[in-house]
Amino acid sequence: MKLLFWGATDDVTGSMTFLKLPEGEVLIDCGLAQGTSETEKINDIPLPLNPKSLKAVFITHAHLDHSGYLPRLVRKGFNGPIFCTPPTAKLMRIILLDSATLNEDDFYNKQDVEKTLHMVKTYEWDEHFEFAGASARFMPSGHILGASSILIKAQRKSIIFSGDLGRSDDPLLPPLPPAPSADIVVMESTYGSKIRSADMKKDLHSFLATIARDSRIGIIASFAVARAQTLLTLIHEFHEAHPEYKVRVVMDSPMMKEANKVYQQYSRLTTKPESLFAALDEIDAIEYQKEWQSLKNKSGPLIILSSSGMLTGGRITRHLANWCDEEKAILFLPGYQGKGTPGRAFTEGRRDFKGPDGRVSVWSGEVWTSEAFSSHADQKDLTEWVSHNQKSQVFLLHGEFEAKKALKQKLEESNSLKVEIAERGQEYSIN
Repeated sequence: MKLLFWGATDDVTGSMTFLKLPEGEVLIDCGLAQGTSETEKINDIPLPLNPKSLKAVFITHAHLDHSGYLPRLVRKGFNGPIFCTPPTAKLMRIILLDSATLNEDDFYNKQDVEKTLHMVKTYEWDEHFEFAGASARFMPSGHILGASSILIKAQRKSIIFSGDLGRSDDPLLPPLPPAPSADIVVMESTYGSKIRSADMKKDLHSFLATIARDSRIGIIASFAVARAQTLLTLIHEFHEAHPEYKVRVVMDSPMMKEANKVYQQYSRLTTKPESLFAALDEIDAIEYQKEWQSLKNKSGPLIILSSSGMLTGGRITRHLANWCDEEKAILFLPGYQGKGTPGRAFTEGRRDFKGPDGRVSVWSGEVWTSEAFSSHADQKDLTEWVSHNQKSQVFLLHGEFEAKKALKQKLEESNSLKVEIAERGQEYSIN
């Protein structure tokens, strides 16, 4: 077997790793690079292997940086099975169809997405299956609904791909189980340099109480899948426990609404099925232009939840533009803000942004941030996840360089592991 590293080697998006097996090559994740000015160039780099030669693709979870290149791969000739879990398949449909409407220069379109979705084949967690002279199984990885790590065995060797790993104290998903022993471990490192100290509920509750007590406008930037469902559930629970702080909460994102249905369908996989279902069932959603026009004239207290989570586009820009002159308004940025994104710029002090009409405006209100909301494992979680692998070769990707460097040092010291930071185009033989 051979590993060929490709995507997410220089940053935290665009996951894509090739594995050469006895009967052909497969691809682990097929994501789009996102968030920086260089993403179009990165996504247009020719692949190192012909898509027509690939035997299969594995998708660890539905986020665009792990699945968003799939329709492009199909357009380029890939015609094999796409393996994932059932919840991932449902969420991936929502995300890819939305992506098709946003792509420029005909990168791919809705027809490419529909063709792609017909190639998806689902397996439950811990269900063994065979392909290309190898066997595989998906295992829970936390992070978002349906997210998985993948264990692949061939030629008496085993390799585990972490995908994105979730936190041990996720408010909706069960704790992350440790990885089984494997000869090779390919793992993410997004929070490889950090030990999470912030308190998710404390940060959110402070925001909610301030909006209610001072009759302010609160705008929450959220990803439509996973982050939104977590936020809505926690907001619902806070309002149930503190009715004196209950205010109107409005969701403005068609993707969130569709993702909510999937989370309700698979609520049994969460730790809070009743709270989750109630929160997502009761939310007030904007669907028509008339409702938006009515909302524009509102004063506080009011909370608006919209995407995107890093302010890279979406409907949230119309709320920022509408209330940009309101000094008492609060923009809440929960979670990681990628390097080069408008969200990161806001955390670093900038206040200008591009509105839905393309014009630049300046945000006059407050900006609150909280890294407590990241759904990624921190350094402690990552170290514990790989703790059963004392003699494994570990490759790190999907993280900024300083995060990978810190995690490499930690794993070498605490687990006595041999750790390498993967580089684009690097090939590694598994003997």
